Amino acid sequence: MATPGPARAAAARLAGLVGRLGLHVGGRMGTRPGDRRFPGRPQATGLEVEAHSPYAPGDDLRHLDWNLLGRLDALLMRRFTAEREVVVHLLVDASGSMGLAGPDRKWGLASELALALGAVAITSRHAVRLAVLREPATWHAGVVHRRRAGLVEMADQLDATTPGGALDLGDVLGRYAHRHREAGAALVLSDFLVEPAGLEPGLAALRRQGYAVYLLQVLGRSDVDPGRVLTSGGLVDTESGETHPTALTADVLTRYAELLAAHQDALRAVAERQRAVWSSCTSDETVEHVVTTELVRAGLVRARR
Repeated sequence: MATPGPARAAAARLAGLVGRLGLHVGGRMGTRPGDRRFPGRPQATGLEVEAHSPYAPGDDLRHLDWNLLGRLDALLMRRFTAEREVVVHLLVDASGSMGLAGPDRKWGLASELALALGAVAITSRHAVRLAVLREPATWHAGVVHRRRAGLVEMADQLDATTPGGALDLGDVLGRYAHRHREAGAALVLSDFLVEPAGLEPGLAALRRQGYAVYLLQVLGRSDVDPGRVLTSGGLVDTESGETHPTALTADVLTRYAELLAAHQDALRAVAERQRAVWSSCTSDETVEHVVTTELVRAGLVRARR
């Protein structure tokens, strides 16, 4: 029997954790019943009365408001707050920078995080679609899953992926929004080592299509503190293959920290303009900590009562 890949092993390990959590997402409502309430769109059945409408032949008399009939002598039907699923789109960046060799297991944490969020979404009665993002000619978006058995298929899809190559993330997100018009919630997992100005049009396209957008950044420890893994030598761009000789002096490291802070500020500004939720973590954190602390703080995950 083949040994389960790391993503499938993580899915089994996280089963106990996700049962205690709920996913709190926005986005356009789906067509199937779920737990997310959508006030302002009353429907014929449900739990919470929201409005009334005049009786029409064929209406279910079980929902006739007998109290109002006695008080107003009018046949009025109770209308209920819509409770529907949201389709949660897990969009995972599989470009070269996500697959760096060594201790910076960005792809590993991003995969575990995608599976944890998928499991929490299904437990919360939402639907889930996983898309591994590459250049448009080679990206792969899976089917929509509504049962926990679908997590195995998603795990196998992630285990079968080797990150590599360049990716215009903003362009790919825009194409995804155009191709998948059912909208819902878009959870983008990436290191976001891209130009913020190039990312923004893709986020705007998702928002125009009706998606609620969540940007979940996974940085490697060497992205944050390159001096821990390199003092001098050559830096190789994993997406372009270009080599850049460097010596990480104290001045160079200080300037790097300033540029990284400016980059992070610019990304947060883009997220704010596009009304996207922003959260950032590093790959030496555990997925359990990220889900139960960072994403709870961001309002994306909540403990079930």
